[in-house]
Amino acid sequence: MREDVVFKGVRGEIQLILNDTADFAAVMEQLKAKLAAANDFFSRGATIKLPATLKAEQRSQITELLMAHGLVCQKTPQRNQTGQAANPAPARDRYETKALVVNKTLRSGQKVVYEGSVVVIGDVNPGAQIVAGQDIIILGSCRGVAHAGAYGDQTATITANKIVATQLRIAGVISRSPDDVDKPDCVEIAKIKDGAVVIEPANR
Repeated sequence: MREDVVFKGVRGEIQLILNDTADFAAVMEQLKAKLAAANDFFSRGATIKLPATLKAEQRSQITELLMAHGLVCQKTPQRNQTGQAANPAPARDRYETKALVVNKTLRSGQKVVYEGSVVVIGDVNPGAQIVAGQDIIILGSCRGVAHAGAYGDQTATITANKIVATQLRIAGVISRSPDDVDKPDCVEIAKIKDGAVVIEPANR
């Protein structure tokens, strides 16, 4: 079978390379087969860079398939005929965002993956995991794994009534909450500051 789908590591990132001349339905079948065969190869929450030449509908189908395997897609600006970015991505307007509302506590073994923001009305218990393309807001305690800005958005934040997570990740920066028994009795927010994930009172 002709290789129309290739995953390639380039400068620390995973790129998905597709044959532009192949039938897209055939490309999707090859991609499904490769993802099924490499189910234990990619780490959960790994970011995949898609080709800039994909049409919107094609990008949507591939994104949905990758997310079903616990992977997220790095947003790639479309390019014009000169090779320059046609629409350079502006700073994200935090008032214009898609959000998934999870109206329950996430328990061990449960995982939520979404390309926009995720709002959890409840706790995120140890062993549970959230991967969001934008912000994570938890109306309860965060004790599991939280990965915000999964597409590489370093302005993303993780907000919770109490952050005692086993692991925090914003874009490519990984941390965990400190073993601090004297945590403040207030809403907390985790963000990237000076290249590291820090946790501070949300009202600061």
